[in-house]
Amino acid sequence: MLLGVLGAISEVDDVELAAVEAAVGSTSFGRGRGYARANRVLRIEWDPNIATLTGSVVGQGALYDTAAFFTSGEGPFEFRDGECTCPVGYNCKHVAAIVIAAADERGPHQVQGRRRPPLRVVETAPPRSWEQPLRALIDPPTAHATGAPLAIELALHASGVADRGAPRLMARLMREGARGGWVNGSLNWSGLDSWHVKSGEYRPDHLALIRELYAVHRVREGRAYYYGYGADKALDLSGCESVQLWSLLEEAARLGLKLLHAYPGLGEVRCHQQGELLIDVTQGGGGGSLVSAVLQVDGEDVGLEPLLFLGSNGHGVVCAERDGDDDAAATTSAGDPGSRRLRLVRLGRPAPAPLQRMVLGGEPLRIPAGELQRFADELCPALRNVARVVSSDGSFTPPEVSPPALVLRASYGAEHAVDVGLEWAYQVGAATRHAALASNGEGPGYRDLDAELAILASADFTGTGLERLGLLDDAGRPADAHAVSLGGIDSMRLTTEMLPQLAERAGVAVEVLGEPADYRDVGDSLTIGVSTGDIAGERDWFDLGVSIGVEGRELPFAEVFVPPTRSRGPGARSERLPPLTWWSRRTRCSGSTRTPTARCPGRG
Repeated sequence: MLLGVLGAISEVDDVELAAVEAAVGSTSFGRGRGYARANRVLRIEWDPNIATLTGSVVGQGALYDTAAFFTSGEGPFEFRDGECTCPVGYNCKHVAAIVIAAADERGPHQVQGRRRPPLRVVETAPPRSWEQPLRALIDPPTAHATGAPLAIELALHASGVADRGAPRLMARLMREGARGGWVNGSLNWSGLDSWHVKSGEYRPDHLALIRELYAVHRVREGRAYYYGYGADKALDLSGCESVQLWSLLEEAARLGLKLLHAYPGLGEVRCHQQGELLIDVTQGGGGGSLVSAVLQVDGEDVGLEPLLFLGSNGHGVVCAERDGDDDAAATTSAGDPGSRRLRLVRLGRPAPAPLQRMVLGGEPLRIPAGELQRFADELCPALRNVARVVSSDGSFTPPEVSPPALVLRASYGAEHAVDVGLEWAYQVGAATRHAALASNGEGPGYRDLDAELAILASADFTGTGLERLGLLDDAGRPADAHAVSLGGIDSMRLTTEMLPQLAERAGVAVEVLGEPADYRDVGDSLTIGVSTGDIAGERDWFDLGVSIGVEGRELPFAEVFVPPTRSRGPGARSERLPPLTWWSRRTRCSGSTRTPTARCPGRG
């Protein structure tokens, strides 16, 4: 078997290697040859059943799994295309490396003094009795593979008058041609049911997925763009508002329903499921900074040029490769975006219209050196809700934003007045920012509304006294209420009872502004005197005298025992004690002779 494999690989002569170079580009081919000669190809395996060469290549900081596909006929094997787990993913230098390494195995191209990786043949052993039922659960089904396959051709077409508008992504149905390749063959999107029912010659799983894609497109209700193809010849995927498009494209890849470029030689259109737009702050000339919107795919900058966004909400972006050495792209017009190899990238976070314009414009924004700190303090915290802010050259450090913290703020004024309310506090860089408890879905950009809702849902401050102030709802959770103003006894109770209790409680922080009154307990010095006296000419009535003393000072009885009312405005007073004093309900009384202040009926 090994000799047969070596014989098969020996068919890859210089002509075939030239085909590899034409497919991957001269730059990638040269780098792949360097990888092969530097023994960076660790493993090569040949599967003659599917004419596929697989291997592992040591790339820049990672080990990539690579596959090269060949046509298998009566003649020699010919290179078709290749795939890789690297960020480029298709016809890359790693694909070239394993083909060159395999070709070097036959001798004429082998570098003296270097041992090439062993070429191993994949032989499939017959499944054991216990293995077959389990493999049936994980192996892809083959029942739907009957029938002729379908494909979708993607092409960019300019819109507007004289084709000067924004490009649109158009999709056509394709089938295999009688002489090879792919042709439209009068297929159209609106005739799926008719030609499927009459002929039954196409793969049913391909048809089912194409119907779903057409149904998603029809949600747009008459907003299609035609560009000469007709209403059902081509679909405009640019205006697809549904993120369901990406799950359909992922399913298409699983079923082998190919996405093809319209230009010959460009191969298949690759889709990425993990794209992210970043706001990159770098150092500019003259001491200023540059702010750019950049695209990363799978956590790396793969050198893609964004051409248009999918959907008004920007859930995806169509890009073109920036490979100047791509022979296929170099031979076509640079002004025609459809002549370049395309990539479809799904964005993890949709891009709003201003960010889309910034990405497509490509020009960085310049921030003067004196304005960078204001950008960091005012704009950068809010930008994180649009896109992640980074600095690729390390010249700028975005301020960190803490999770929200629930804070009870007590602001003291004059005459025992205090305003008290619940708020959110965030640490933004070195500054503390406050926000109202209510948001209505809006607010400063540094706010994390989901985290705020989670804190409110789990909070319970029953029994803290905040319910008496109207700051809690019936369940004991912080209510959507404004700060309340207290004075007098209410201010005293807040200061001496509620705030100390809340300061020891988890889930809320106490923040005091201003100088609270230095209240003290004078219960030990409190005296209450009661006296009686006769009234001339009265047998049924006598005088009752009550006196109150605190720290040797006598207080007017009538003022002290007038029921206090809760004040609602700063400066209002309801206390009947000297300032800064209070006593508990436990008092001691003493008999004395004081000026009578009330008359009571006597006992005869």
